[in-house]
Amino acid sequence: MKLNELVEKYKKLEGVWNTEGAELARQIFLQDLEQLDEPETGHADEAPRYVKNILARLRELPVHDREVWLKAIMGEFEKDFSHAKWREGYEQGKLEGEWVGNQLKDADKIRRELNQVKVPQFVADVIEGAREQSPELEDALHYTWGNGTKEFTEWYNKKSNRDLFARAWLDGYIVEKEKKYEIKLLNQNDGDLYLVNQNANLADKYGHFSPVVLLFTKSTFFSEKCYKLTKKEVVSNGFGWIFDCEGVEVQEVE
Repeated sequence: MKLNELVEKYKKLEGVWNTEGAELARQIFLQDLEQLDEPETGHADEAPRYVKNILARLRELPVHDREVWLKAIMGEFEKDFSHAKWREGYEQGKLEGEWVGNQLKDADKIRRELNQVKVPQFVADVIEGAREQSPELEDALHYTWGNGTKEFTEWYNKKSNRDLFARAWLDGYIVEKEKKYEIKLLNQNDGDLYLVNQNANLADKYGHFSPVVLLFTKSTFFSEKCYKLTKKEVVSNGFGWIFDCEGVEVQEVE
């Protein structure tokens, strides 16, 4: 409402209130309104000064008269005030709702991370292969029967491992690091022989995968990585017998 419209409104209220002091308050209030300048566009920051002047006048009125005026003002702007409070409450509720939603998402993420299980790499390979086909656990369980390696099938045949597979699918997983071993064939007459993967450092050197090539050697010029072998690498390349041979020293290493 513009200032001139407000002045005209209170002029028309002459004689409406019969309460003692109300007419005098109306006249004082009207005089103050007529002295005010219409705020110019772009000068909204001056509005608080006008409001302070009006509030100061209202405080000068007797308590009863002040209550009459406040009631009239609230009645006039009740709808605007109610809408503003509703909007404020709505925005606050929306903000708090978003905050709660984010907290729940974070809590669920933390829960899943805490519940992550460790699985071998060959299990992780099957899980990721199943995810490419379907996001459903039921489909993943069907996928395992025809797409797992022999090693995976032996692992999956244990009921406890099937439960582990389901948990890994639902909550995520961590690929457990395979144990590595340093293997030495004892030879007191001609010196000990070390079992090494001569291609172990080629991936770092040339940036591509290289097949495992195992051999016994006296040489100590290979990189440290070449001497650290997983059981899978040893067994799959025909050297599984060393784990049951008394003349071989097998030491677990980091």
